[in-house]
Amino acid sequence: MFIPNSSKKECRLMLSARRLIVKIGSTLIADAETGEIHGPWLERLIEDVVRFLKRGQEVIIITSGAVTLGSCHFTRSDGLLGIGKKQAAAAIGQVRLMLAFEQSLKRNGFGMGQVLLAREDFDDQHRRGNLRSTLQQLLKVGAVPVLNENDTTAAVETCFGDNDRLAAQVAQLLGADLLILLSDVDGLFTEDPHRSSSARLVREVRRITPEIEGMAADSASGRGSGGMVTKLMAARIAMDAGCIMVIAKGKEPCPLTAIANGGTSTWFLPQVGSPADRPIGQWKRP
Repeated sequence: MFIPNSSKKECRLMLSARRLIVKIGSTLIADAETGEIHGPWLERLIEDVVRFLKRGQEVIIITSGAVTLGSCHFTRSDGLLGIGKKQAAAAIGQVRLMLAFEQSLKRNGFGMGQVLLAREDFDDQHRRGNLRSTLQQLLKVGAVPVLNENDTTAAVETCFGDNDRLAAQVAQLLGADLLILLSDVDGLFTEDPHRSSSARLVREVRRITPEIEGMAADSASGRGSGGMVTKLMAARIAMDAGCIMVIAKGKEPCPLTAIANGGTSTWFLPQVGSPADRPIGQWKRP
């Protein structure tokens, strides 16, 4: 077994999940100042993912970062891109983003399939069914689905605006067991840890109450589009679908192994329908 601390609860939960979704924040995948991909970090992440794949577990990756990677081609006004430039930046950056994933997975013996999503893919029943079928076929042939919102054409009023909720809706669609949000924060705190020294990490959440919602604060990085508010929205969607969700700081060299070994994180555990009590399995692909 690839993770040494298999006695830890976090490890058991990760190894008992047949289908995992890993969402990557833009600050992890790309440097906003230089527009360069964090190549060494991505390589170690893919090594982590491959360890799960070789056990027969299914992994879906949802990644931000296309706009960040493409924005270096455009002049910013007051540090921001207008909607037209942002959409064009996404078109440029998406190519670089997918190429990096394709090359890294290929070096580890796996293929991938790109899927760009819009809100309409979930709202329309026919498109929703097509999306589910496509993702299931990719998993069946052993190709890792790598997803992102289609920022090149999304209208402001209908776009997700963040990949946290998109990831949760994919988890709901596919009946995923575990959703991992890799972020630039350690998890959910009682207060904003950047403003209060008395802030405490919340290790486990079993129900999203008004008190829990009150703890949410916008991401301190200011780079990504998804703060803690959107992560709690994602948690509600995932938990209602019986899917476990975890928020963890993704900057560790092997972030998935770090989580499994008890690294700093917040776990959202649904009351029913989750794999929390399932024995650790070893699966074979159909």
